[in-house]
Amino acid sequence: TVRPKNEVEQKQLCAFGEYVAEILPKYIQQVQVTCFNELELLIHPDGIIPVLTFLRDHTNAQFKSLADLTAVDVPSRQFRFEV
Repeated sequence: TVRPKNEVEQKQLCAFGEYVAEILPKYIQQVQVTCFNELELLIHPDGIIPVLTFLRDHTNAQFKSLADLTAVDVPSRQFRFEV
């Protein structure tokens, strides 16, 4: 099933992502909205705790769940994992 594109929802997600990036510029590296209208915040590993705390506690956010946290394994590197 393909969901129809909701332009209003996509604009709201983009605006919220940009808002978070303005508040936490030290940690937010990129903001994007997927084709499934899911907000993705690409953050520096040092920002995991501050960004998740912000998303949980900030009045405009109040997120209650974390859907996905990914990492990359590069065996040839001394420090193999990128979170």
